[in-house]
Order: sequence, then C-alpha cells, then structure tokens
Amino acid sequence: MPELPPPVDQFDDWATEPRIPQHWPGLGSDRRSDGFEIDRRGVKAVGGKLAGLAFGVIPYANLGVGPARAMDVAWALPRDLGPLLSAADDAVSKVWKDLHAEVGMAGLLLERASTRYDLADDPRFGDIPIARLDERMNEISSFPLHSRAFDGPSDLYPNGSVSLHLPEAVYYGVDNMTADQARRDMNSIVGGAPAWYYDEMAGALAELAKSLESRARDLRDAPWSGEAADKAQTALRQIYGNATALAAVAGNMYTVSARFAEIIDWTRANFETVVDPDRGAFNEFWGFDGTADTRARSFLARANDEFLDVYRMMPKRIEENLPGLLVTDENLTELRKQVPYVEITPRWQTEGGWLEKQSTVRAYEKAEKAYG
Repeated sequence: MPELPPPVDQFDDWATEPRIPQHWPGLGSDRRSDGFEIDRRGVKAVGGKLAGLAFGVIPYANLGVGPARAMDVAWALPRDLGPLLSAADDAVSKVWKDLHAEVGMAGLLLERASTRYDLADDPRFGDIPIARLDERMNEISSFPLHSRAFDGPSDLYPNGSVSLHLPEAVYYGVDNMTADQARRDMNSIVGGAPAWYYDEMAGALAELAKSLESRARDLRDAPWSGEAADKAQTALRQIYGNATALAAVAGNMYTVSARFAEIIDWTRANFETVVDPDRGAFNEFWGFDGTADTRARSFLARANDEFLDVYRMMPKRIEENLPGLLVTDENLTELRKQVPYVEITPRWQTEGGWLEKQSTVRAYEKAEKAYG
C-alpha cells in the first residue's frame, strides 16, 4: 500500500476542539487598569480590517453540500466511511462559514462602537443584522459580490457539534464478499472533498488566527481600555480558539482524505491483477491459491485494515464554540418560537430534537446577555 501523506506539522500543537488561549493581548496580566480610554480612529481601523477578513469565506464556502446518501455497495466499511467523510465536509463547511461571519460581525460591531459615546456606561455592543455584513463587504471591495456570502448562522451556531462515529452494530468484515460483488463495488465507492481543499483551508485558517491575534494587539495599542474593550478582546480570543481548532481539523482531514483516496486508487489499480476474477477453470484448478472469491476476500481484508486506520485518524467530533455576535433580538425570538413546535413533533421530522433546540436557545440567550 502507498505510504501516508506527510503530516501537517504546523497544526500538531493545536487541538481539534476549540480552546481559549491562556494569554491574549489586552487581557489578564496584559490588561490596562487605568479606566476607560478609546482612540476612536484606531478602533474603527481595526474594525474595518476585521470586517475585511470575512472575505476569506469565499474560496471554501461550498465545501460541504450535506451528508452523502448511502452508496449501493456490499463492501460495508468504505460504504459507511465515505458518507462519514462527506458528513465531516458538511460540518467543516458550517463551522467555516460561522467563523468568518463571526469575525466580520466583530469588525462591524467595533466600527460602530468607535462612534458611540456611551460605551463607558453601556459596554454592550448591541445587534447588527447579518445582512449588513454583506453590505459592508460590498463597500470594502472593488468587485461587488454577485450573491450573498452569509445567509445566517448554521444549525451548529454558536456552540454545536457533529459526531463522526461509525455505527457499532454493523459488521465490517469481508468474509461475506464475492469477487463479483467486489468488482462491482470498486467504481461505486466515493469519499468526501479532495484532500487539497483541506490542505489549502488549513493554511488559510492558520493565517486567519495570526490576523486575529495581530488585530487584538492593535486594539490594545490603539489604545482602548475599559469594560467594552475587555468584552471585545474576550470575543476575539474565543474566535481565535475556533480558528485554530478548525485549522487542526482541516489538517487532520487533509491526511484522512488523501489516504482514503489512495486506498481507493490502489484497490482499483490492483484488483484485477491480484484477484484475477476471470481466470479459466483449468488455471484456477492448478493455481493452488484458492478461488476468485477467497482471493477477493484476502485482497479486501488488506484494504479494510487500511480503511480502519483512516477511521481511527478521523476526528470523532467537529464543533464550534463562538461568542455569539450574530445573535439578534429577532433571531433569538424566532428560535424561541421553534421550541414548543419541536417539543411536540417526532424527532425524525425535525432538524434537531427538543433538547438540542433548548440548548441552542440558552446559548443565544447567554450571547445576547453578554454582547447585545
């Protein structure tokens, strides 16, 4: 079998779940204690730069198109692993969009905060509809957007997750496979997004994380201090933790996706030679290496072991934990209206169960209390 692609070493120190960095500009021991101070021009400039970072969403906005339908193949492990990779693509795409929308909204809120004269008394930032972010992007860019970059938060926003586990009750052995089944299955197995998508995405996220930390230093040095400044830095620090986590996930998925594709290519390239399913009866009798079916099972068992390694390498959960700057009075009210409906509706008829909706409502309420 081919060797694994080289690991993406630069992400080894980043966890795949969002973690808040211990040290951050303007917070903790770096926090200024001389009361409220703001350089409005400096804060506005930082806000504009953050709003500009929202453009980063465009290259990979359509990475995921929803979990793939089950493949009509008998080979159980790649049949279930392929859609799992597609589910990972979908989850990564949602977090990617939510993350960039959150960064852009942070920029809009800072731009508006720079014009307010009541920040010392009322340090909350208020609400801005997400449609305003697309408008601001058009103002910044020399090339207007032809469609909306942000329609609204995903169903994972602001702190949801997707579990990526194979079902435990399914038997993933190959001792029930035949050579004819294996031959039919070879060209029907599909995975997720191309590995190079994740390779480029991981690099883009690493740059985003660096930019967030730089903008936080700019805010500190503007100067800007006081409770509103603390809230802004706390939000940026939390967003940074999501950027590094998604970068680690993307680096991991690069290796996983590349390896899955390599295994598929290897099986397609070597099946006919190794299994020799069309061997004549005379040569089959004198071959002393079993039947086409037994050779197929031995061949598939080797590939199966490699697929299991792919599954072991995969992140088992993709999650986000954002501050909630996209929460407004309107979308919180709309979400609250959904809870009674979900409570009395069968789970399979809803996007999420009642407990999930309740948890999302609580997260929205917490964000609204803290920032809006």
